[in-house]
Amino acid sequence: MFHSKKLWLPFQLFPNGKGTCRVLHSPPCLILSCVVLCFPCFLLYLSSTHDNLFPHLLNFNMFLHLLLLGLVFTIHIPPFSAAIDSIAPGQGLVFSVGDKLVSLDGKFALGLFQTDSKSHNTLNWYLGIWFNKVPKITPVWVANCDDPITQPALVRFIISQDGNLVILDQATNSIIWSSRVSIRTNSTIAMLMNNGNLVLQNASNSSNILWQSFDHPTNTLLPGAKIGRDKVTGLSRRLVSNKNLIDPAHGRYCYELVPNKLILTPLNSSMAYWSSGEWNGQYFSSIPEMLSRNFIDFKFVNNTNEEYFTFTLLNDTVIMHHLLDVSGQMKTFIWVEVSQDWLRSYFNPNAQCDVYAFCGPFTVCNDNSTPYVAV
Repeated sequence: MFHSKKLWLPFQLFPNGKGTCRVLHSPPCLILSCVVLCFPCFLLYLSSTHDNLFPHLLNFNMFLHLLLLGLVFTIHIPPFSAAIDSIAPGQGLVFSVGDKLVSLDGKFALGLFQTDSKSHNTLNWYLGIWFNKVPKITPVWVANCDDPITQPALVRFIISQDGNLVILDQATNSIIWSSRVSIRTNSTIAMLMNNGNLVLQNASNSSNILWQSFDHPTNTLLPGAKIGRDKVTGLSRRLVSNKNLIDPAHGRYCYELVPNKLILTPLNSSMAYWSSGEWNGQYFSSIPEMLSRNFIDFKFVNNTNEEYFTFTLLNDTVIMHHLLDVSGQMKTFIWVEVSQDWLRSYFNPNAQCDVYAFCGPFTVCNDNSTPYVAV
């Protein structure tokens, strides 16, 4: 969002996404403008009747113009690339100029990214959310994971006429991705929240959330997000692993909440290869590590409206990545500023060979083998 002090000037620039200007209708502004614009005419009249006054009046006229020019250049104009945290109707992100959303606290960013690959020649781009303060792009949510973008210069992220968020291919006027929610108002606004949640809400009522990325997670569970089921609407929130380390498309494994416990299963299968054990009021029985709540607060809710599990960080400065890895394991990483790298602090199942069909059919699994890289 842009903030600028109102100065007593004839005009002032207000970056509003369209590069337009507004006139400040204030008496001092109008007076100064009239003096500067009308004084040359007055100068010509006096010079025709008083020849000796002409040099002095000319110098004074030059002084007024220099004064106006000086005032104009003292205007504080925020750069057009300054970070914004929201999109309103008529606005959008133009990826050809590097536009992105940044949460108000600067912790998360939304924009286009490419997966990092030294061994694969990938030209695919994805719209996603990542940790803005981590130099290594680490996506926590991807919109078009199964529909990559190949020509980012022709793509915009906007609010469509029906109020939905869309990734629009301007070359073909086709929609690559959409929030696809039924909206009864034509006035919506999208905002990237400080917790990493992208929210589409009623512009006149911020409590009326029409769609949010927390309801449609990909492979990451962020603090404050829920995994579980809304018993009223039937909405199910679960994690699905990436296809591999390069491709964020849907992979082979799923992490979800069934009555009173968390399970890991092959995608679209009910056969669990790992279970958290049931919630006993304080922790899941197979994860006694949850008792050591040094910087995480866990919460399990089961009522008539919904059943879900969530957690919050007790220290907001900690950057934590809790995800379903391509290996089929749930892993938690902590960003270490000193080493500028991720430190793994938790993973389950503990044994890689406990992951269903990890090595494929007719094979022998060895937990001491080299790290897994899916292809």
